[in-house]
Amino acid sequence: MDTHGFQKIKDKSYYFYQSFRFKRYIIYILITILAIGLPFVHMGEGQVFLISFEHKQIHLLGNIYSAQEMYLLPLLVIFLFVFIFFMTSMLGRVWCGWGCPQTIFRVIHRDLIETKILGLRTQINNKQRPVRSDLKNWLKKIASCILFLPVPIAAMAVLLFYFVPPYEFLEGINAPKEHMLLLGIWAALSAVVFFDIVVVQERFCIYLCPYARVQSVLFDDDTLNPIYDTQRGGLIYDKKDMKIPALPQKRNPANECVSCNHCVLVCPTHIDIRKGMQLECINCLECVDACTMTMGKLNKPSLINWSSSNATSTKQKVRLWRTKTIAYIGVLVLVIGALIVGSLEKASMILDITHGGRLYSVKNGYVKNTYIFLFQNTSSKTHTYTFSIDDPHISIVRPKNPLSIGARGKMKVVVVLRMPMEAAKQAYGKHDVTHAKRGILPIAIKAYSTDDPSITSTQESVFIVPDF
Repeated sequence: MDTHGFQKIKDKSYYFYQSFRFKRYIIYILITILAIGLPFVHMGEGQVFLISFEHKQIHLLGNIYSAQEMYLLPLLVIFLFVFIFFMTSMLGRVWCGWGCPQTIFRVIHRDLIETKILGLRTQINNKQRPVRSDLKNWLKKIASCILFLPVPIAAMAVLLFYFVPPYEFLEGINAPKEHMLLLGIWAALSAVVFFDIVVVQERFCIYLCPYARVQSVLFDDDTLNPIYDTQRGGLIYDKKDMKIPALPQKRNPANECVSCNHCVLVCPTHIDIRKGMQLECINCLECVDACTMTMGKLNKPSLINWSSSNATSTKQKVRLWRTKTIAYIGVLVLVIGALIVGSLEKASMILDITHGGRLYSVKNGYVKNTYIFLFQNTSSKTHTYTFSIDDPHISIVRPKNPLSIGARGKMKVVVVLRMPMEAAKQAYGKHDVTHAKRGILPIAIKAYSTDDPSITSTQESVFIVPDF
């Protein structure tokens, strides 16, 4: 190999390891490892994160919350949305280019399988040249689909791990007839993702992705984006967004843009970043890498940089920390604090009380009320529960014995309470007249664990008596 050829390879290798593309590949690998490994990590009583519809539970950082403990869910949703707003206002559409599965899968299918392995495209840096339609390329396309097929299948299995514990998912595979719904969802999701990546491609990012529609509301002149420096490179488009026919250096020799169009050829969403910020841009920064390599050969800095409009025009540093981003951080801190407080106050027992269908019954000088108690043991240990009534005149007819409930178990119990008629009449003088006229006496029911006095739950209810 001649010296010139060796230097060319050396330059390409140098630029690759310095490029945003290489950094994105590292992030993709880390995201993949994290996504696959997280469902297998257990903390405390449960998984780090799991939403189980079958068990009606949410696992969050080792704590297990039942359907009756969904008070943290609104906080999680608020945190998610505020975090998205914060990241978008600061770093632009960085999620799309650096973390979105759509982008990662397209890199695997288009850049790795079609270009590197099968040679369907000549190089990764040219995504605009159409693939020639002949038998050889059609066979390569079929081969690329076959090679890519395991990716959505495996990815959707990992996604389902966040809704079905991995060991239960594997049991479903071993007994398919008993888990047809789970396997059907898996197959449907895999088919949708396969069709999206192979057929829809970047059109999803351009036309269907809802995130692209809200980004413009969150952007400002200090938001990080791929920015073309018109002061150095020269205008490519006029004020009406029409491309100027004359090349920049033809109009003014001081303009540095050499019109190589590498920034256009490499763009996966087929835009010209020199036109300005556009809805289709996913912040992959491929255009920045392309311009960096071209201008580097001329010993000049790139004309396209990951910067902001203000920083590019004023030649100053990007203002990442400003009133908007600091306000978002303040809200995030408040939400995180509320989540921590809420998780620390997690109840080890939940009691739901429903008054029976029949209001009351009178027999042998007593008024009886029937209730349905739903005890739920939310801890990881078996506990024995009983309860008491704050009114000494009310006695418990049933159940007679304490109730033993297994870890994270539930028990529905029919409870019968009674009060002597004379005591019921006397109670009118002790309670609010409005309640008494309707025959309703407020009571408090305290349930507690006999083996752990710290586990208690007090619920307000009513005892109904005849209207004397």
